[in-house]
Amino acid sequence: MFIKPFKVKSNNQLKGTERKKLCQEILAAYPTLTDEEVQSLIPKKEAISVMKITTHNGQLCKLYCVAKIPMFFQVDTLHLPLLPTIYTLWHHPNLLVVFTTRQPVISKLASGADLMLPGVVIKEPVTLYSFGKLQKGTLVSVDTDDNKASVAVGITALSSEDMYMSGGYGKCIEILHVVGDTLCQLGKPPTRPNLGPSVNIDDNDDKSENDEDTRQANKIDDNTLIDTMSDLRVSDEYLAHESAGEENAEKNMEESVETENAEELIEMSDTVLDPVQEMDNLLEYCFLKACKKSVKPVDLPMLVSNFFKNHLMAACPPDKSIDIKKSRYKKLSVFLAEMKAKGVINTSITKGVESLLSIKFDHPLVRRLVVLEEPAPVEPVVSNTAVVSECYKVTAHVVPILSKFGYEKGDVMKRAEIRKCFTDYVKLENLQDGKILKLNPQLAGIMKTKADQVTVTMEDGINKFIGRMTHMHEVMLAGNKLLHTGKLEPIDMRVTVRSGGKKVTLVNNLETFGINPKEFSKECQNIGASATITDEPGKKTPSVLVQGNQILYVYKLLTEKYQIKKTYIRGLEFAPKKPGAHKK
Repeated sequence: MFIKPFKVKSNNQLKGTERKKLCQEILAAYPTLTDEEVQSLIPKKEAISVMKITTHNGQLCKLYCVAKIPMFFQVDTLHLPLLPTIYTLWHHPNLLVVFTTRQPVISKLASGADLMLPGVVIKEPVTLYSFGKLQKGTLVSVDTDDNKASVAVGITALSSEDMYMSGGYGKCIEILHVVGDTLCQLGKPPTRPNLGPSVNIDDNDDKSENDEDTRQANKIDDNTLIDTMSDLRVSDEYLAHESAGEENAEKNMEESVETENAEELIEMSDTVLDPVQEMDNLLEYCFLKACKKSVKPVDLPMLVSNFFKNHLMAACPPDKSIDIKKSRYKKLSVFLAEMKAKGVINTSITKGVESLLSIKFDHPLVRRLVVLEEPAPVEPVVSNTAVVSECYKVTAHVVPILSKFGYEKGDVMKRAEIRKCFTDYVKLENLQDGKILKLNPQLAGIMKTKADQVTVTMEDGINKFIGRMTHMHEVMLAGNKLLHTGKLEPIDMRVTVRSGGKKVTLVNNLETFGINPKEFSKECQNIGASATITDEPGKKTPSVLVQGNQILYVYKLLTEKYQIKKTYIRGLEFAPKKPGAHKK
């Protein structure tokens, strides 16, 4: 969630009453903490601030920081209480249920990956309670086997039972916050302490109340699990086929098949699979996943070769690979024949070419399949085009009206957003008469109109209202958003003469438009001229110095690669004149 940079909408320091309310919320969310422990996390002598941010994927969040170090965060779309950061968990490692992974996995999590089940360190043998008794979406933390200081915070992607039944692969935890992300780059964060080996790999694990009782409970649950699953399926089938006698017979057959499959799945989880059995399971999983998620009734019939290439292979998890020759089937036709015998599909062979005619989408094997992976989010295409737009910051003058529409002081708005809020307010107050705007005391106070003036035109009223806000410019380049208050200074190009009479080209104010001077200087070296970064007197930002008069090349680079508009570039008049250009 915080792997990529986020946008700060507002950053305000908490008052005394707000700080007390925050402490009460923490106590309510985490009753294991005492008042003294909460006071140590949110000390009175330190500056406590709340930061409203928007993540790169549009999520609205609140960050509660102590001395600029984030200690708790809250996500609007997640119906969860305050979420602790890893810094809070370093003080209280047992605040959340802990999953343990190995040190090399941290780099994967830090690059945006979720924690998969193969990366979880658990005690052997694996039992029904190896993953606890958690529901899907439970808030948990992640530590490493060599250090119980947390490295990530997330929510469970599956329930504990589904983790146990998944055969050891698939997603375990959806990571929300991980060490090294942009949240950890606020302020001056402390380094990760060494709190000793994780308790999850200790033989004397306190989470297990009694080893013998646990083993007996596992035996009972393993024996009753099939009966429970079977009873549930009998109820479902009865509702689905209540009125048909012939279909009742088919229902009984399906119950038997499902019960056998459930028994096989439980037996498989208690034994170490050989490579052939593992490939068989993967092949069947990908086949059923393709039938459930990929193939549509309108796609049938289709060639078996197309089904295998476009659907079955595409359903394979990213960390796995299918090789039929390593399975017991050896050939795709043999595997499909078994699926046909189980009643999942129907195929036919014409002139030696096999086609998939139909799929029984309500077959028990297809219906009860739990898909363990989620589709990878499509990364937006990052553009080098610099988009400049005008925007305005909400001030104390206009917040009484804009707060009615969810905006706060310090928020940044586009002109179209302000116009919509203004017109909606006018309609609510019934102040519009055609193109005339009737001024109520609130509007008159904001616009500072004359005492005897009671009306203005709608357009004039909108302009005066916007005039009471702080004028800004927003620059978007390569996914980064920059805000500048007031007038936007253009990129400045000029030619000057250095010692020895050599001409050099100076380019200033690149950073205003999100252009990295170091990268820009490398671009300028493509023409064979040396380019360096230098600090010019009177300039707030570093300048790029290119040997020779390179105004035309720099101008072309800015307008073509970075798509900077001509109105935001100054100094083209310094370009070398073409021979004979002064003659008529």
